[in-house]
Amino acid sequence: MKTNICIDDIKIKKDKHTTVFYRDNGFQTIGNSTIGNGIGYVKSIVYHGMENREQPLPYTLGEVNDEEIFKEKNKYLNAIFEFNEVEKPLAAILSPINKINFEAVNTTNITALVNVYPGSKLFLSILLFVNYDLDSKTLVRILKSTIDSKSAALWDMGVINHFSFDPLDLEDNESIIIASTGSAEVVSPELVNELVKDVQINVRQAVKNALSHNGYPKDVVEYMKDVGVEVDDLVDAGMELVVGVEETPEISEKLRKQIYHSLEDLNVVSFIIAGIRLEEDYEKHRVLGVDVDDDPAYLYSDEVFGMSVANQIAGTKAIFNFKRYDEAKPGIISKLGPVLDDVFAGLVAGCMSKIFEV
Repeated sequence: MKTNICIDDIKIKKDKHTTVFYRDNGFQTIGNSTIGNGIGYVKSIVYHGMENREQPLPYTLGEVNDEEIFKEKNKYLNAIFEFNEVEKPLAAILSPINKINFEAVNTTNITALVNVYPGSKLFLSILLFVNYDLDSKTLVRILKSTIDSKSAALWDMGVINHFSFDPLDLEDNESIIIASTGSAEVVSPELVNELVKDVQINVRQAVKNALSHNGYPKDVVEYMKDVGVEVDDLVDAGMELVVGVEETPEISEKLRKQIYHSLEDLNVVSFIIAGIRLEEDYEKHRVLGVDVDDDPAYLYSDEVFGMSVANQIAGTKAIFNFKRYDEAKPGIISKLGPVLDDVFAGLVAGCMSKIFEV
């Protein structure tokens, strides 16, 4: 571990497969539905990396029903617990990652441990220790604050947008556990406010730290991938309208290099990111009174975006080339919304014009 846990008498047992946090006096816990609803008492908290397991789970999705999966999962978990001599009762987090690597942020009262894995869907788990006995009302409030702080960090790092990540569409194993030293009859409002403030700061920072080591914030190419646009797609679209010269691998490679070069231009990047944000806002109907689902004829600001991208790359001649790509909509351009089809038509048109400059 990179940090001391705020609760002094916690013991940690760790190997490449599993991390176990245990305490003679146990923990009062609350967590999301993944690790069991409600408030409970546990002696140990187990964090297990599923891809490290020596034996795979004896089922695959679709082969058995939910009840059988639950039974098999419990049998597997019990084997893990017995092997690691974990004292029961316990709480467990199963992670799809192949290496348990916590990012930790702590103060005297709070320690936030975060693990993140950017798979096809973002997996993120949070284990929060609180160095106080807490009542049930305070536990619930801290759980809510943890969820809110996680969402704030996702927003800070550019993770949340509907093209790439829906915060309601979580991995099955995504988990949050809040562990306090024990149960209290009542907690003073002053202490509650202090703890909530600590949670907001620590969880938000720990999540951001974890994300920063896993590909966030993203560059413009990754934002393009979120909306289904790869550089190779743009190369293919560009080559579809090549006229007057023979299509060759050399031209394709020159176009690919020019696209990457243009994506280093701050102004080109600005138009692309603005287009992505605008497309999302319009698709979600976030602006009252605005509906561009049918790409109405009176919407021409999208073409202004496209012409601006083309002009930024190769000047006035690229604007005329933009009209060809905007009207023909070759390849990936035909699959995009009313704003992004013009933005990427402008990118392709500008790059094609640039590589044929004399």
